[in-house]
Amino acid sequence: MNTSRGEDREDDSATTGEAWFRTLFESSPDPAWIIDKHRFVECNGAAIKALGYNSKDELLDTHPSELSPPSQPDGEDSYAKAERMIAIAQERGRHRFEWLHQRADGSLFFAEVTLSVVAFGGRQAMYCAWRDITERKEAEAGLLLARSIMESTSEGVLVTDANGLIISVNPAFSKITGYTAEEAIGRKPSLLKSDHHDAAFYRQLWQAVLKDGRWEGEIWNRRKSGEMYPEWLTINRIPAVDGMPVRYASVFHDITEQRQANERIQYLAFHDALTGLPNRALFQDRLVHAVERARREKRRLSVTFVDLDGFKEINDSLGHDVGDLLLQEVAQRIRARLRRGADTVARLGGDEFVVLMEDLKDVEHCACLAAEIIEDLGAPFELRGHAVRVGASIGLAFFPEDGGEALELMKHADTAMYAAKASGKGAYRFFQPEMLENLNQRIKLETELRHAIEDGALELHYQPKICVTDGKLRGVEALVRWPHPERGLVMPQEFIPVAEETGLIVSLGNWVLAEACRQAAAWRARGLEITVAVNVSARQIAKDRLVDRVAGLLAEHALPASALQIELTETALLTAPELATETLDRLREMGVIIAIDDFGTGYSSLARMRRLPIDLVKIDRSFIENMDHDAKDAEVVRTIVALAKALGLDIIAEGVESRRQSEILSDSGCTVCQGYYFARPQSASQLESWITEDGGRA
Repeated sequence: MNTSRGEDREDDSATTGEAWFRTLFESSPDPAWIIDKHRFVECNGAAIKALGYNSKDELLDTHPSELSPPSQPDGEDSYAKAERMIAIAQERGRHRFEWLHQRADGSLFFAEVTLSVVAFGGRQAMYCAWRDITERKEAEAGLLLARSIMESTSEGVLVTDANGLIISVNPAFSKITGYTAEEAIGRKPSLLKSDHHDAAFYRQLWQAVLKDGRWEGEIWNRRKSGEMYPEWLTINRIPAVDGMPVRYASVFHDITEQRQANERIQYLAFHDALTGLPNRALFQDRLVHAVERARREKRRLSVTFVDLDGFKEINDSLGHDVGDLLLQEVAQRIRARLRRGADTVARLGGDEFVVLMEDLKDVEHCACLAAEIIEDLGAPFELRGHAVRVGASIGLAFFPEDGGEALELMKHADTAMYAAKASGKGAYRFFQPEMLENLNQRIKLETELRHAIEDGALELHYQPKICVTDGKLRGVEALVRWPHPERGLVMPQEFIPVAEETGLIVSLGNWVLAEACRQAAAWRARGLEITVAVNVSARQIAKDRLVDRVAGLLAEHALPASALQIELTETALLTAPELATETLDRLREMGVIIAIDDFGTGYSSLARMRRLPIDLVKIDRSFIENMDHDAKDAEVVRTIVALAKALGLDIIAEGVESRRQSEILSDSGCTVCQGYYFARPQSASQLESWITEDGGRA
């Protein structure tokens, strides 16, 4: 009996324990399973719910891998890994690991799985408990991402604790500041403090952080090397949460390059990029303030416009790089003449400069400055092996005499500069009220000339060249005339300077060249073989393919090259000697006759002429007009003729207006002359009549 009752008690105890275990098993909030022979033989309601099935019948007698994707995140096959995990648990009695499960709808989730060997139903089995760790995995992934971002970002990151001690920095922090993580952690951010800000700045910064939880702005800090640098800093207060203490996170980036770029942009907005001088905007601002001071203090100031003469020809012929170097040198020469701290020179654009002089005692100082600038800029420039020359035309206006406002003074100085150009360049002029009317007339003339060229409203007249020994015609010079509908016949000395200043000289010169070739061909068709001389400007050589144009015109009109003579002034030749020489060489190879016009008025010499591809020299009229009563001029002419003959060059004298001049030239050896004494410039039809009446001079 006793034994029987003891056995009954043991059976009751086992039954009670089993019931107790099942109660715990079923009521567990975590999914729980019983694994026997590597298959699920029992599960609780939490497991059914976690996997999204309707009943346990759908889950029992399944291998753990059947409730999983084909492979685990590490790439191992789910079946093989499940077998391995069970084996480890059986060997150790207990094993915990992470597992990726698959719900009935195909979705996946992570669980922390614990396998424990237990006695169940009178035999050894395995108890399996899950805990969904999806949120934890996501949090870990977020932390990993945050760490990755912090490590890889180019912005410096610094984190401090509530006491302001650095507890973490990233690699960018070390790169920017020069401090390693070991050198920074445990110290306060003040190790970066510079002397740029005062205590009030830092006090306001931290008041904002404590009040608003955030501060953002520019701050100057100091690197480990001692170098100060600007940075854009954001400080955020991270509140205490879930037992975590307060933290402060600072994110910053070095804005040295950005500040330099902004400063450069600001500089370029008010300075000329080529010369470094103030530009128009900055000059006008300074002039406005200078006028206000002068008005308030009853002082005088001046505005001086400087415009280069001959710059466009150099820029066009030798290239913009040489033109840029020239402008830089010009800026240096002007600046060297100014009073340091008292005067301002600016580049307005192109080849225009302007000078502001304040606190003037008298106008003589400005006049002296203008004369010095003209002299300085007239000296040769050596630019990349090129010796070039320019001149300067200068206009001056004064406050308060010539204007009470900045823009008015600039306008009047500009007007005076144009008056200086009109006077023959290389000069300075003070503003006079009547100059405004002259400027308006010049602008009107420019507009009308442009239309005249476009409409073909110009004419060519031809002046004969006569051999004084036999009286025969040796050619003609084509001279452009403008029959104006209101002003009558406008002479070249009135409109050629305007054409040169505005660039119209290129289109005008091309028209003259084409019309001269057309007329020469027309004469030849009538049996008159007349050589026509055409003046060519330096800008035509620079801007236009003169050789190709001449070759095209000769071919178009079936003209021999000897029917055309190209005349180039000394000044045009010296503006861009290399390009001019190359062009003349090619023209001469074609058979075109090359002449130097106005010889004696430039900087060249006959020795220089010897090295140039030219055929003849035209003695300038300024030597001819006085030689019949000035022995020195007569001697100069005789010397020129003798030297030219020694160099194998032909000679033509222009501007011959008297028999005596003709005789002196003939006695000197110059036998070809051109001037009013022989014939005036005349139209093509008039020239034909003149030739016929004189017995066929051609």
